[in-house]
Amino acid sequence: MKTRTLAAVIMSISAIAAAEDLGTRNKTALPDRDAREQMKDVVRQKQRTGEVDKFWKAFRDKNIDAIKNPVPLGIASKYVPRVEMHDLKFVLPGDYKNEKGQVVARKGTVIEPLKIQPLVTGLIFIDGRDQAQIDYAIAEGRKQRLKIVLTAGSPFNLRVRYKNAMWNGTQTIPFYFDQRKMIINQLQMLYGININSVPAKVFQSGSQLRIEFGFTK
Repeated sequence: MKTRTLAAVIMSISAIAAAEDLGTRNKTALPDRDAREQMKDVVRQKQRTGEVDKFWKAFRDKNIDAIKNPVPLGIASKYVPRVEMHDLKFVLPGDYKNEKGQVVARKGTVIEPLKIQPLVTGLIFIDGRDQAQIDYAIAEGRKQRLKIVLTAGSPFNLRVRYKNAMWNGTQTIPFYFDQRKMIINQLQMLYGININSVPAKVFQSGSQLRIEFGFTK
């Protein structure tokens, strides 16, 4: 029995080995190249044509322009003089503890920040596109310590224009821009001061903050 089974297997193998070659029905397709290599080819081609350099130059120029010429904050200019006085006092809503859990200030304690840390340098907000406001800010800044903060205009161009102007012991007037209204929003949130028009000068007067809006042309 085993002999007949073995003979059958040998005959089957012989039949397969002698089978006719029927050829190939379809053409064999080569596998696609790695996608990463295809992307590299695209980049190399764009580098050869200069497209990559053009992209990065446009990207750089756009960002530099945004820094030099930030989008105006949309704050109106008003010249009629007016004054606001703000008390900076906070009442603790609960006990204040240090990292060791010790109470350092009791609930109800009145905190007056300007008595703890006086405001040495004030702020003056202006529209940097208005030469009258620029001249006013520079004149005021030479009378008292102020930082000039723009709500519109180019701080870069103004720094270049006034790079040789004397300013509090230095030879350059620094102009700043209130990016994303960070300073104005902080004044509103922490102290209830609303800078809704420029020029606006903010400085310490005694134990209060004084805000002078507008000026006489």
